[in-house]
Amino acid sequence: MDLHKLRIFVAIARLGSFTKAADHLHMTQPTVSQQLALLESSVGVKLIERDTRYMRLNAAGEMLLSYGERLLALADEAAEATRNAAGMADRMVRIGVGHTLATYLLPGVLRRYRDLYPNNIVSISVGNTAQVLGLLTANLIDLALVGSPVTHADVTAEPFMHDRLVVIVAPDDEWAKRAEIQLSELSGRVLLTREPGSALHANVERLLGAELLASNRVIQLGETEGIKRSVEAGLGVALIQQIAIQREMESGNLIALPLRGGDDSRTYLIAHRKRHLIPAAGQNLVALLKHND
Repeated sequence: MDLHKLRIFVAIARLGSFTKAADHLHMTQPTVSQQLALLESSVGVKLIERDTRYMRLNAAGEMLLSYGERLLALADEAAEATRNAAGMADRMVRIGVGHTLATYLLPGVLRRYRDLYPNNIVSISVGNTAQVLGLLTANLIDLALVGSPVTHADVTAEPFMHDRLVVIVAPDDEWAKRAEIQLSELSGRVLLTREPGSALHANVERLLGAELLASNRVIQLGETEGIKRSVEAGLGVALIQQIAIQREMESGNLIALPLRGGDDSRTYLIAHRKRHLIPAAGQNLVALLKHND
């Protein structure tokens, strides 16, 4: 079986999108679709059902995914052993990062990492928490930086940074002069939040409940930047990580208000596979993240 085509199939399945798989693999979407079609032709069955609204694995696709992940893990193990023999493995690390950390934390960390370890190679994949953990369990990355607890049996995680959720409003909003916002008050406003699968959505759901998030008073967006711009435009209010709004607070484009009546704490985690040795380059990055101040 062609491992290249199999890797493309696993990326599509884990990321749930041809576009996201193409971005992750640094390929064009038509090429990804073509390679999947060739794989389906070689095995003689369709693997993915799709139309304009959704895509999902069929029974054959689910079966191939379980085998495909094991084949790719073995192939990666062989590649890692080969790089070890050549003395390269310890200079390379593949990381997956949630959108918030990729935008508001990682650039500064990578600049310091590059200064300290100029010969190391870092490969970065960005997605929501569910997507990034999918890449980790599929052995497509070495480390995952996420904002939700990890429950997978083969994955372990440890905290490296703490943050808080705050309520953000536009400067001319009715709440702009308030000192704080009670959690119960959010049910009376249009609320903007991230999509299911993201750490922010999981935290907001924990605080407000799934029923409220399913109501027509909630607008779901795929990016934190989109949430901030929408709040600035007066479309509603949002609960958001404090790390994500420093520039807007300094410029006066957004007002951040403390949340009362619920657990507003956020903990960011470094996750890796339990039976996988983190390469030296990854251990260097872990140490830098734990001392990021």
